[in-house]
Amino acid sequence: MNKTILVTGGGGEIGFSIVQYFYQKNYNVVIAGLVKAKNIKKIKTKISSKRSLIFNVELTRKKNLQKIVKISLKKFKSIDVLVNCAGIQFVSPIEKYPEKIWRKMIDINLTAPFLMIKEVLPFMRKNKFGRIINIASTHGLIGSINKSAYTASKHGLVGLTKVVALETAKENITCNSICPGFVLTGLIQDQIDFIAKKKKISIPKAQIMLIKEKQPSLEFVKKEDIAALIYFLSSKEAKQITGSNIPIDGAWISQ
Repeated sequence: MNKTILVTGGGGEIGFSIVQYFYQKNYNVVIAGLVKAKNIKKIKTKISSKRSLIFNVELTRKKNLQKIVKISLKKFKSIDVLVNCAGIQFVSPIEKYPEKIWRKMIDINLTAPFLMIKEVLPFMRKNKFGRIINIASTHGLIGSINKSAYTASKHGLVGLTKVVALETAKENITCNSICPGFVLTGLIQDQIDFIAKKKKISIPKAQIMLIKEKQPSLEFVKKEDIAALIYFLSSKEAKQITGSNIPIDGAWISQ
């Protein structure tokens, strides 16, 4: 019987890369979170309905999460791997930071993973197997100016990871977080385009200008590399890796 992975934010760039990677490894895949209609159509051309479920829902509502878990278990019998990947970002100095956006970011980046773990963990325990991976960030380990809510939420996610690992340490369940540096997504590409336009330089030069401040490798992390690391953490060989917060950042936090 195929194992099943549930990925929140699975309709986003990093999330869907994880979904595709595991789908190709014969996992059933569950995508949960707000997904644009055009993205749903695109996703359905790449994964079969027989081995997938897509939930276009708000993740901060407990009833939605209960529905996701209930329907997923009914169709696939187990949820073996949970990846909390959904997240948002907003940049502003603290004195100008909108309280409404602060609360929304904490809800999505931290409360939603907590609620999802709370729903899935009892079934992992019943199945005597589980792998939980939280997608944090380098900002789960260090700070950056103008990113107060993001940094706070990702530090919280790293702390949540440690507690879940401790509470499941004697079981065949692990919980780890991955802390990526710069990944070339649409959000990052927007920043590169802005720098290129502002500085009147080429896109490749703008890329280097963006990452040289933080990422000594001068290379972006590939979405597929994140997926491959999650796949390893989901394996039986990774049983003793739990409570870890693993940077994948081209030596960013080594500075």
